[in-house]
Amino acid sequence: MTSPLDSRQILRRQLRQARKNLSNHAQLIAAQTLVARVDHYLSGQQTDKLKKVALYLANDGEISPHLLCEYFWQQSIATYLPVIQGKQLGFARYTADSMWQENSYGIKEPVTADYAPSRDLDLVFLPLVGFDSQGGRLGMGGGFYDRTFANKRPDASPQLIGLAHECQQVKSLPVESWDVPLQAIITPQQSILVS
Repeated sequence: MTSPLDSRQILRRQLRQARKNLSNHAQLIAAQTLVARVDHYLSGQQTDKLKKVALYLANDGEISPHLLCEYFWQQSIATYLPVIQGKQLGFARYTADSMWQENSYGIKEPVTADYAPSRDLDLVFLPLVGFDSQGGRLGMGGGFYDRTFANKRPDASPQLIGLAHECQQVKSLPVESWDVPLQAIITPQQSILVS
């Protein structure tokens, strides 16, 4: 009999492969469309109050927020990227002239002394491996975002927004006790408001 954790691992492999199978052209179209979808999502909010936003560098077929980063730069909104600090994440300022280093997973991180405490961020866009229409999410399995935001109240900053390709949606995901809830999930085709 397959345990729930084994089921998550199997599903994680399948969904990672699905997003890796997307062509470079499909990835670019998805990144372009994502900007319009996020702009629409934010249009109902007080975007003039946005000062600090965290994104990520796409890896392993993840939908790329690189054009979203340019969108925020055009509005003079500071952008930050996650940096592994022990078992949690710090958020380092990202600029066009950032210097880089690779973390233990081979993912680039900015080299800077300019960090923002997670509570000072307005929005955190995080990558997903899988999601469902109820706001369930499946990450890579490292638990970094879950540990970083474990004590965050749903009504407190920052808003946590998952980004994914449509092919990563499943009918239902089991929610574990350690899974930090998202406020929204955005794909190029839809926005799911969770809480």
